[in-house]
Amino acid sequence: MQPACENILNLVAIIILDILAKLKSNSQAVDGCHDASFLGDIYEVVAHVSNRYPAANLYAIGWSLGANILVRYLGQESHSCLLSGAVSLCNPFNLVIADEDFHKGFNNVYDKALANSLRKIFKKHALLFEDMEGEFNISLAANAKSVREFDDGLTRVSFGFKSVDDYYSNSSSSDSITNVCTPLLCIQAANDPIAPFRGIPRKDIEENSNCMLIVTPKGGHLGWVAGPESPRGSPWTDPHVMDFLEHIEHGKSASALCASDQEIMNSSIADRFQHLEV
Repeated sequence: MQPACENILNLVAIIILDILAKLKSNSQAVDGCHDASFLGDIYEVVAHVSNRYPAANLYAIGWSLGANILVRYLGQESHSCLLSGAVSLCNPFNLVIADEDFHKGFNNVYDKALANSLRKIFKKHALLFEDMEGEFNISLAANAKSVREFDDGLTRVSFGFKSVDDYYSNSSSSDSITNVCTPLLCIQAANDPIAPFRGIPRKDIEENSNCMLIVTPKGGHLGWVAGPESPRGSPWTDPHVMDFLEHIEHGKSASALCASDQEIMNSSIADRFQHLEV
């Protein structure tokens, strides 16, 4: 591993430990329901780390819905962003499209599995909602058979959205790409059941010189592997993410990386995805 990569990893470790120590010392926990539109947490963390390490270049990596939140943050902060670079992995981008595709074919299996996980989490905290009134549909959330039902019964109401479609539409990061001024690498899989290919804002990414996009033929949702001989090894994305951050650390823009990373996509490494069942 290159020294720059080691420095980045060390900084990430310091940041994580610092945040955990701060939360532990103050007996704090993350409050509120899960919400794809809420940016309060990322604002607080980035501001805290920036104040603690004012001379450091800060980088952020988001996975899945965390990537959606990260890209929304980048777009909202635009020229004022405190981050020097960012990486988005398996971002659903357009939550309306993601919701539509989530109810099709085999994707229903994932939908039911995630809904089951949400129900279990909800039941652990059910006492908090015993006397809840108003628009909340506690019964719908507690017995949700889909993520949409859970969001309709609880999530969208918690954050003031009129409907679940209003929540998905206003929480999507696809509309934020045009305002991103921070070097951003987006990595998606064409066969992702949760972050569908048709939801990727390809044109906006292409027209923004600060952004670049890699789409692999396969990989599912965060299921990239280094190769058929190492299915449980380091994900295929790890070295490419670190290469991107290392280039940014050395002062290169995202647009300057596009040509080289296009070659990566056409290399034997990317071609191997066509032969993997992940």
